[in-house]
Amino acid sequence: MDFRIFTLPFDPISEGFSDEIVTQFCLNKKVYSVQSQFFVHEGRPFWSVAVQYETLVKGEEKVRDLDDAQQLLYNRLREWRKKQGEKEGMPVFIIATNQHLVSMVRLKVQSLEGFKQIKGFGQKRVQNYGKAIIGMVKAFYEEQVEKKPDRLEAS
Repeated sequence: MDFRIFTLPFDPISEGFSDEIVTQFCLNKKVYSVQSQFFVHEGRPFWSVAVQYETLVKGEEKVRDLDDAQQLLYNRLREWRKKQGEKEGMPVFIIATNQHLVSMVRLKVQSLEGFKQIKGFGQKRVQNYGKAIIGMVKAFYEEQVEKKPDRLEAS
């Protein structure tokens, strides 16, 4: 088992402690324990968070568990994410992690509400990318439905 410590400073703008770094870290981990301690250093409040964890199976293996159609959608979402990252000049994992994409595919996310089921895909990402992702997922499944009658006629 591994151990990681995070120190979270108080953010006067949001009037709270941003836990996004801890949340992102824990996405592919099995967490065994979390201990936290509040402290003040040079007049600034902080939370120290200690996480005891084990890294779960890598994302590539989870992708292999998708069926052919799901893998096609996953790859389309990855391509979109790559282009979006280039357009915005940011790393692709800031837009969405591979695990986020796998979750979107498995859940067939087709509404902004659906993103609430995806751990770590927060409100800001939903606001920035939700509609584009929903559009791609809906278009993909509409395309799949249109293809099915062709297969039936060929039989």
